[in-house]
Amino acid sequence: MKNNTLTDDTLKILIIGANGFLGTNLLRFKEEYETSENQFHFVTADISNSNINPKMPFYHIDITNADDAVKKIINISPDITLLTAAMTDVDECEVNKELAKKINTEGPQNVIKACQTADSKLIFMSTDFVFDGTKKEGLYNETDTPNPLSFYAKTKYDAELAIINSNLDYLICRTAVLYGWNKSKLNFITWILKKLELDEPISIVTTQINSPTFVKNLAEIILKLIEKEATGIYHTAGDGAINRYEMAIHCADVFNLNKSLISPLASLKQQAVRPKNAGLDISKLKTLLGSELKVYSLDDGLQYMKTHSI
Repeated sequence: MKNNTLTDDTLKILIIGANGFLGTNLLRFKEEYETSENQFHFVTADISNSNINPKMPFYHIDITNADDAVKKIINISPDITLLTAAMTDVDECEVNKELAKKINTEGPQNVIKACQTADSKLIFMSTDFVFDGTKKEGLYNETDTPNPLSFYAKTKYDAELAIINSNLDYLICRTAVLYGWNKSKLNFITWILKKLELDEPISIVTTQINSPTFVKNLAEIILKLIEKEATGIYHTAGDGAINRYEMAIHCADVFNLNKSLISPLASLKQQAVRPKNAGLDISKLKTLLGSELKVYSLDDGLQYMKTHSI
């Protein structure tokens, strides 16, 4: 990987989707990492700019506009391109397949093309949904073969394959159920907390198992993986796999809310099929991180949220 940036030991990192949930949290570490031993220089890009500090270098990049996106990325010439932008509404992807394919598969293919010309490493955010949830024993590790059930999962896996089959230096990070405080919109965990705070009853499915991931911790994990020059596929999810109903119970317990409002639901009619057990094995990640960085369990993340407003 080249380094043609500010100084010999500075990495220019282009974050595409910097306005989103993960992108915003990555930028919260800006000052820490721009003054660290492995100095990072962040450049931001998105289709709009409502959350990004105006002092940050910003580019309007729509990854579905091939010519414009490729031209701009080549012009920025990043050492690392971190692609967080995606269409993540799983049910909407099932309804609007053409748009989902355009954003989640063709968009990354455009970014691959730009990275090949710019000699940039590509870091791609993927999903636990690439698996079908039928594994008999244990959690899914990086060597397990994906078998996507939903159209969303298929578009993400197709992007993974395009990256793997390119000649790029790459890192694919599979994650799941991102949560944390977010002013822009509710996520699964903040939706539960809001409902319980309003004393509203909720029914939560017991047949979907995932590894909930605290977004601030994920941001720090990604930056640590960059520091360590990690390549290939890593499962970068929270520590532990539990079903959605159990997640809601944990929310009530940590925030001292009324858990009797939460009812278990055996099944849920949704547009897209979800894997029943998509829990991710993070042993490979933990081995790399060692004692340098803790991977948060759901309770760790909820406790942090309880004492911090962002």
